[in-house]
Amino acid sequence: RTIGTPENYQFIRTKNIDREINGKLWDNITLSEKENYVIDALRIIEPSVERIAFIEESPRERTAVVKLKSNSTVLPLKSMGDGINRILTIILALVNSDNGFLLIDEFENGLHYSVQEKLWKIIFALSEKLNVQVFATTHSEDCILGFENILNDKETQLEGKLIRLELISGYVRQVEFNADELKIANAENIETR
Repeated sequence: RTIGTPENYQFIRTKNIDREINGKLWDNITLSEKENYVIDALRIIEPSVERIAFIEESPRERTAVVKLKSNSTVLPLKSMGDGINRILTIILALVNSDNGFLLIDEFENGLHYSVQEKLWKIIFALSEKLNVQVFATTHSEDCILGFENILNDKETQLEGKLIRLELISGYVRQVEFNADELKIANAENIETR
């Protein structure tokens, strides 16, 4: 896989959802097929999402709004919970990282464990399609399990690995787990966080 210049990257912080940055990232993909990637990802949490737009709330702030199927009311996405807003931030950053990198700090923040595996599936598919290398940090066993389940999916040939950092006698050591090793580690309850 060929990766682009270091300038082509997005970084998602642990908790901060910068709605103004999201609006700019949305503008970058407006009227492209990437809009559909974002909508499909939002459907992990709300299957009836039909459309999304960003509207100006004040001169300095734009907010995401969604139209749901069979509902004429436009709803602010921020009223639908942290999870769907976190997914929006992650996927907008991913689809704006063509031939580059996506860095996600504390992947699981704001995401219920039941949606993490579904999000990993979308991330793997889009990162392959758009040639994006993804780096994510986590302390969550659920997040690692979801990652491992998608990494070991028999239907696809995916590339990925987990790197655990250990502090031993003042030195940081890395321990790498490929797909098979990660599957065994999870089955045997070996610490991977």
